[in-house]
Amino acid sequence: MTKDVLLSVGGLQNYGEEYGGKGAPIEVITPATYYFKNGKHYVLFDEVSEESSEVTKSTISFYPDYLSITRRGEIGAHMVIESDKKNTTYYTTPFGNLPVAIDGYGVRVKETKDLIEVSAAYGLDINYAKAAECEINIQIKSKEGGDFSLA
Repeated sequence: MTKDVLLSVGGLQNYGEEYGGKGAPIEVITPATYYFKNGKHYVLFDEVSEESSEVTKSTISFYPDYLSITRRGEIGAHMVIESDKKNTTYYTTPFGNLPVAIDGYGVRVKETKDLIEVSAAYGLDINYAKAAECEINIQIKSKEGGDFSLA
């Protein structure tokens, strides 16, 4: 895998009836920087808010059965998804902090020379109440893999 990669992060949050039912799928595709250190994969990238043009620095790190997503900026969080574990954190917004719990059901990592795929399923509690059943799918493509394009 090369340092320069194309990152695709897609997800789906299925909300409970009290939150209006099924949510819309989301997907972000962006250039990113990848490295592997001490048995752990890292992907670093910037996100720009459509509303405020504020830049959020994001880091994804993972290994089998473990996925961490850290966001630093106007919106901040450090979410950890581990197979068969529940982790708690705070989701930081300009309006205050929300307690969040992530109940990891499973994390899978599939790796080839020019492509790494990570998928995770988890339950999401917000402010101590069940909010959604979620899944996230991440693809990291090597720039040298030949299929590297933002178009």
